[in-house]
Amino acid sequence: MSITLVLSSIYMWWAKVPDFPFGNREVRGLLVARGLGGFFGVYGLYYSLQYLELGEATVITFLAPIVACWACSILLHEPFTRMEQIAGIISLAGVVMIARPSSLFSSHTTTLLFSDGLTDSVPSINSTLPIKGYEPLEPTPAQRLSAVLVAMIGVFGAASAYTFIRWIGKRAHPLISVNFFAIWCTFVSAVTLLVFPGIDFRLPSGILEWTYLIALGISGFIMQFLLTAGLQHEKSSRATNMVYTQMLFALASDKLVFDSTPGPWSIAGSSLILGSAVYVAVQGNRVVVKKSGEGRGGEEGRLVGEEGEGPDRLRGVQEVQLRTIRI
Repeated sequence: MSITLVLSSIYMWWAKVPDFPFGNREVRGLLVARGLGGFFGVYGLYYSLQYLELGEATVITFLAPIVACWACSILLHEPFTRMEQIAGIISLAGVVMIARPSSLFSSHTTTLLFSDGLTDSVPSINSTLPIKGYEPLEPTPAQRLSAVLVAMIGVFGAASAYTFIRWIGKRAHPLISVNFFAIWCTFVSAVTLLVFPGIDFRLPSGILEWTYLIALGISGFIMQFLLTAGLQHEKSSRATNMVYTQMLFALASDKLVFDSTPGPWSIAGSSLILGSAVYVAVQGNRVVVKKSGEGRGGEEGRLVGEEGEGPDRLRGVQEVQLRTIRI
């Protein structure tokens, strides 16, 4: 997040973004709340990964878009249609099919045998590479419960961040909102490193690790900027539904980078997510076109109606046509 903070600050200083660095006074409180919500969203995910499998933590995290849509419909009175609700639930089902948490699916999954190379079967998404001399400890029921509770706090944190971004709207530049989030994460992380002596701060130990770190920071900066800009310019039900498509990019990256072929469950889940995203996008465009057509038709009707019937009405129609050509 420190890389995100530096990059966004440099750009806003260079571009002379209005109200940099603290934003407009009337939305400054919302910006602080957005930063806090985003921090708890990230913390909830990372904490839950200590005691939950990746698939389970992923599924819980992806509850945030639906919660954000409900919050925006109640607090900001944004439309959240029945079909958009169904599309969000279908997308969440697709995430479940891709992540396949062991609490819902059978734990007897096929693993890849690296030792003898006798099989090329596809590993489960929850499988990990064996580390010599290290055996992960089985979390206790209390630890799993705490992980689920903290993950739910993360869900509400992320959902509140989405909601505050919509509440702020276009009254603050997207990068100012990103900066408040990055500042909170950097500040809390630095204080934690100083207060808790058991946590060591270590820099990357080689060019490759530095490259990974810089690439991660740049990717996070781009992601946060585009997510914030999208939420500011589009209603929450459409913008947050697009968040589910990151599972598609994750599967594509697994294939391109790690040569991991998705199984039937992953392909089916990807189809559900992609279909829901396309439907929400197409429906939104139809609504915009319909409203535009109604507005134009109403104006023509008023102009024609004011002219009366017969020859006067014909002159009214011709006047409308001439105005349309001029536009």
